[in-house]
Amino acid sequence: MHLRIESATTYAYDRPPRRSTQYLRLTPQSGPGQTVGNWDISAPGTLTAWTDMFGNRCHTLSVERPGPALEIAVAGTVQTTDTAGVLPPSPAGALPDTAYLRTTGYTRPDPGIAAFAEPWRPACETDRLAGLHELMTAIHAEVAYVEGSTSVQTTAGEAFAERRGVCQDHAHILIAAARCLGIPARYVSGYLWTGETGAGGAAFSASHAWAECLVGGLGWVSFDAANGVCATDAYVRAAVGFDYATACPVRGVRTGGGEERMATEIRLFREDEPGASQAGPAQQEP
Repeated sequence: MHLRIESATTYAYDRPPRRSTQYLRLTPQSGPGQTVGNWDISAPGTLTAWTDMFGNRCHTLSVERPGPALEIAVAGTVQTTDTAGVLPPSPAGALPDTAYLRTTGYTRPDPGIAAFAEPWRPACETDRLAGLHELMTAIHAEVAYVEGSTSVQTTAGEAFAERRGVCQDHAHILIAAARCLGIPARYVSGYLWTGETGAGGAAFSASHAWAECLVGGLGWVSFDAANGVCATDAYVRAAVGFDYATACPVRGVRTGGGEERMATEIRLFREDEPGASQAGPAQQEP
């Protein structure tokens, strides 16, 4: 699948800040299942490229006196292939797999998640891949996808207690449950082509999120509990981490500016079939 991705994140301020520093994980990398073509980030100020401990391609954006609004635009192409959701084991020099058993604020397994996960322990011990598929299906059935029901601060335990959330919450719940069972799991941020199209070729949404769990003999396997499936060639991986905080597309700090409002528009265009001028939305994340 040949996808063109266009993204714009805009910050609006009550009054111009004195300084803004943003940490961007907006650049997907070529690897199993995806080959990145031209990829550009457009923003005022100074962009400094670096690689974080997860191997993500990152940028620090520093802007002095950005004015009443700041826009970060991304455009690029990605060629994807279907790997049935399977990625190779971690390469030499990567974080040890056991690091992805770490408990974080977002993925702390409260008693509710721990009790929910426990019945799948025997299945995961017998056949980890089959057991994780069953666990993902159970979370998909148990936790409703409800836009606007949670925020970027919502933890796995809070979303699970309410039995509703968005893709970020489904990913956190699955990660927390897997770690309860002793299975390394990590958070993935990226994009999803749904096949839907918008009128006039303009369909807007936000980025998507899912989880990857380690399966012996295979490597890392993706599980999208929000949709109840493993990743296909419709998915583009942008960054991985322990949770949302370490893999989110944009995060930053500023000096001054008063109240802040952020808006994100993302458009995905499929360019390898008729109707390529139309855009299809990714699933929404708060």
